[in-house]
Amino acid sequence: MRVIDVDDEILQAMKDAGCRLVCAGIESANQQILNNIRKGTKVEGIRRFMKDSKKAGILVHGCFILGNDGENKETIRQTIDFAKEINPDTAQFFPLMVYPGTEVYEWAVKNKYLTTSDFRKWLDEEGQHNTIISRPGLSNKELVGLCDTARKEFYLRPAYAFSKAAQAIRHPEEAPRIFKSAAKLMKNIAAKK
Repeated sequence: MRVIDVDDEILQAMKDAGCRLVCAGIESANQQILNNIRKGTKVEGIRRFMKDSKKAGILVHGCFILGNDGENKETIRQTIDFAKEINPDTAQFFPLMVYPGTEVYEWAVKNKYLTTSDFRKWLDEEGQHNTIISRPGLSNKELVGLCDTARKEFYLRPAYAFSKAAQAIRHPEEAPRIFKSAAKLMKNIAAKK
């Protein structure tokens, strides 16, 4: 869902109707990046959405895309730190993916940022998302590595681990999901070493 499309009253109505979790496209913590991709959101609006979601008792899966137009290592660092600050229930960090026919694909072609036009290389050996965008100061390999770093920093925080343990105790129905997710995360991190 887009974070600008809901307010605290709508979130509370969603919770009352049985909504458990929403998937929110947050993308970046940098306002200029959000403007560049015409996201239509403001950083403060994202903070308000997260506060309202937590107040309503709705879990949030935050989606972050690293490598958008104007992105650099500093703006990516802002986004990683922002993800930890707003602390969604879960988060995903993907490198920018471009698809033919989209505006971002045309941007990549125009600027000669594509590393290949072979669609088979758009996934890595394990079938996971890859990026074929490489530009000065931010190569495709660096971008994938920064996504790995973001996941580790977000999920391996002691405060996060304690909050998930407390959530499993307070809401036993969530425990199987939490433990399954933790096991999968550890397996993925171990595989990347």
